[in-house]
Amino acid sequence: MGKRRKGREIVLQSMYASMISGSPLPDVLEDQLQRRESAPETAEFARQLAGKVKAHSADIDRWLKSLVTSSWDPDRLGSLEIVILSMGLAELRYSPDVPHPVVINEALDLTHRYCEGSAVGFVNGVLDKAAAEVAAGRATGEQT
Repeated sequence: MGKRRKGREIVLQSMYASMISGSPLPDVLEDQLQRRESAPETAEFARQLAGKVKAHSADIDRWLKSLVTSSWDPDRLGSLEIVILSMGLAELRYSPDVPHPVVINEALDLTHRYCEGSAVGFVNGVLDKAAAEVAAGRATGEQT
């Protein structure tokens, strides 16, 4: 498993554990990184991604709601789907060095592994729409 893929998996599990336990995400993430004896590159990537999700959580939450309200009630989303979508949205908007197809494929891989099969198409549709918005915003020099 690649270092970034492993980092994304650790962030997913840490965000979910933080959501369930109420413990601060940085604390949960550090615990997970130590338990797994993560490679330095994996740990650094995981910290950066978790930091982006945490720093921009209000913006990501608003964006997620705007993306799903046209076809889905945001309150019906499962916790894991919310975590995966939040991670994907954070990478799409705040990691311009990561190609959009990579972000989407990684999110779909996590969805396949951790969610029900029907969630894959939904996550794909939401992230495709988000990627198009980001691309359009960058083309016009605006941030979406």
